[in-house]
Amino acid sequence: MVCMDRGYIYVNKENFLNNINYLKSLSDKEVCLVVKANGYGHGVEWTVNTAMEAGVKWFAVATISEAIAVRKMSENIRILLLTEPSLSEVGKVATNDIDLTVYNDFFIDGLDKSGFSINTHIKVDTGMHRVGCEPEDFEKIYNQIEKAENVSLVGICTHFPVADIEKEPTDESIQLFKETISKVDIKDLLVHSDNSGSIFYNFDPIFNLSRIGLAVYGCNITPVDVEHQLKPTIEIKSRISNIQHRKKGEAVSYGKALELERDTIVGTAPIGYADGYPWNSFPEGNVIVNNQFCKLIGRVTMDQILFDITDVDVEVNDEVVILGSSEDKKLYISVFDIAEWNKTIEWEILTNISNRLERVEV
Repeated sequence: MVCMDRGYIYVNKENFLNNINYLKSLSDKEVCLVVKANGYGHGVEWTVNTAMEAGVKWFAVATISEAIAVRKMSENIRILLLTEPSLSEVGKVATNDIDLTVYNDFFIDGLDKSGFSINTHIKVDTGMHRVGCEPEDFEKIYNQIEKAENVSLVGICTHFPVADIEKEPTDESIQLFKETISKVDIKDLLVHSDNSGSIFYNFDPIFNLSRIGLAVYGCNITPVDVEHQLKPTIEIKSRISNIQHRKKGEAVSYGKALELERDTIVGTAPIGYADGYPWNSFPEGNVIVNNQFCKLIGRVTMDQILFDITDVDVEVNDEVVILGSSEDKKLYISVFDIAEWNKTIEWEILTNISNRLERVEV
């Protein structure tokens, strides 16, 4: 029996630090930890403070508000905004000492005219085709920054579109990137491209910084065969809040999507899609109760889920494992499992975890 209201998100400090140190050990590159979307659901304050204990000095975010939140935690770290913000936000960028990713000449011109001193990293598009300057425009962007009074160049970067799927196309992107920047002086610049897929196979010495997200949070997505040492960093656990007996032929939850094939004891846990547990987890999904898998038997609702506990000896307040290990460590529900049930990706599962459940360090 557990003592909780709705549930807890357990963040594992030892495993998180293990992952950072392991990824650091793969090369001489400095690690820039990606902490956007509330530290991939782990809680950005916990994520940044714990990473600083491991010596991480660079953090990457997606929005100005995320950058400001991270800056409040320390004046002694570097923060990289991964896209160009609105020029109306430049004052906040300067005040909070945020490095900017840049790729448009009009944006760089606006930065220079703002009167604020801004550090920048040029992003080159090597195949992602989302943001980034075209390779043929790189030298023009580089020279524009060199001539600017208020804009300093700190780094050059790119982003790989299939680093978690195929190595060969990523090798081609690396070669294109190297050719693109070969005519400029990069001696004192940060050069970065790696993500959680390519960090396991891109050991080209031209790079000196890696931007790592998902791997630090315990998910292995590299396409190469590697005996990695990544460990899971998050578990979500709830409790049985209600037990009811339903007859064969009845259906439960919205839409009455599943007709019960037997008399069934139904367990309820007070967690739902508003907490980040995906709606499409039914009908493939399971939870773990008293060291046994229990199948979801109705649609996930905003605040509650229903599951079959007919074959399990349970009582109200018994623990329900949503994500993580059974008590005897023999069963496990991974981020990948939940993503697979929902026909989505691990990133979406982690970044959708809401703040309704308290995070507890273990």
